[in-house]
Amino acid sequence: MTDQTKSRAPRKQAREKFDLNQVRLSGKVQRMWASPDDADVIIRLSLRSEDDNKLNRATLKLPGGIVNGKLVTLMRSDRITIEGHLIDAPYTETGAQFVDKSYKRDLAKDVPGLADVVAERMATYVVVQNLEFEEADCNEVTIEGVITKTWVKENQLFARMAIYDQYTRSDDGRDGKRGRSWRKPHYVSLQFPDGKVDGREVKLNDKDRIRVNGFIRESHYSESLALFLMRNKKIGLLENVPNADDVRNVRSPRVATYVIVNSMLQFTK
Repeated sequence: MTDQTKSRAPRKQAREKFDLNQVRLSGKVQRMWASPDDADVIIRLSLRSEDDNKLNRATLKLPGGIVNGKLVTLMRSDRITIEGHLIDAPYTETGAQFVDKSYKRDLAKDVPGLADVVAERMATYVVVQNLEFEEADCNEVTIEGVITKTWVKENQLFARMAIYDQYTRSDDGRDGKRGRSWRKPHYVSLQFPDGKVDGREVKLNDKDRIRVNGFIRESHYSESLALFLMRNKKIGLLENVPNADDVRNVRSPRVATYVIVNSMLQFTK
């Protein structure tokens, strides 16, 4: 048998490399509920940002209520320090739920079709991997991923990052890169105060790969019914009521979670 007819050994598949996704937080338990088998917990974070006197919170997820292989005992007002990773949690919101949060429940009846509007939304959770009953005054995030979107609002630079970490779900039925299975990333929102990091202007493009270090901060705002309908291409529903101008002022409270960036590595290809 010649060398040309000899069968070649299959090429060894490259080892899969995962993005960093590390979180360490401390705080006081405020709320806890079942969802449905997991335990979701809101904690008031111990550390605030230096330029923000508002209280800061984070939502934790305890898969099955279990940490380190054991069902954890956790009660309101417990002070804890946790280690884990960030995930996105998509959910839907109906028009009926929107007006209910706005304390304008009658609008769901007064505006035909409003209650049936469905909007896709996203929350950010920290999946807990380790938990200790002590408060260490920490709020630190180190994550790495690919930029999928950037936008500017009030001189603040925001970015959406796709994180392909070891916790992402794989789909063997879809082809990924280099023969690996396709993975569904976690999406996290970043904020660069004044569009800068370490005093330097930040310039990002889609598909840029970066690693950032920072901290979690909640942003509280409100969304108008008009904007809710516009984003879901249903703004014409406002024409069904005579007092459309008043309806446009109906607002629902919102909370967004960002990683405020303190430092960044911008990788080259």
